[in-house]
Amino acid sequence: MPHPTHNQIEDLLRKLVLPFYHIKRDNPLPGDDRRWENDAEHSWSLALLACSLAPEVDPALDVGKICQFATAHDLVEVYADDTSTFASQEHLASKVEREEQALERITKEFAHFPWIIQTIEAYERKDTDEAKFVYALDKYIACAFDFMDEGKLFLERKVTLANYNKSLEAHRTKAHSHPIIAKYYEEVRALLDAHPEYFHQETAS
Repeated sequence: MPHPTHNQIEDLLRKLVLPFYHIKRDNPLPGDDRRWENDAEHSWSLALLACSLAPEVDPALDVGKICQFATAHDLVEVYADDTSTFASQEHLASKVEREEQALERITKEFAHFPWIIQTIEAYERKDTDEAKFVYALDKYIACAFDFMDEGKLFLERKVTLANYNKSLEAHRTKAHSHPIIAKYYEEVRALLDAHPEYFHQETAS
């Protein structure tokens, strides 16, 4: 099989790599500058956390697979865009279809880089401990950043604690894909529950 050409590599950089930096997530990075996180930053953060944590919680996990899953897990968003937990019901309902169409497009456009397609598909199947670990940790890191943000976003958007908990019902279920990560997730959710001042307080009219 011939090696990819320079033009094919440049095409990958132009169409997949660079656009990944421009997919803004619905999460500002904790800190004073309130800068919105992009998908490339999120994937790197998840990969670093996952590779650091995996050997400590389960030495049987394949760190190489974990790094690959974390790196590629959101690539479909280049064409499907990010779907916020707080998005409209219509947008949430279209997530699966949009991401399936995005994967079809990636498969056609980057067939000469089969690792990309194979890794995304293996992650989406969630039939390995490594995929379940990354999937669950992806949910944990979002809530950890929410806690570290100390409610700035929730107060800006007038998100109550009740609204937050209701919106994250499915999120919590996904975080329980891996039993150890589920414990970390529940710990950070408990910390958020213990800080109602981080959330908008509705006043009686």
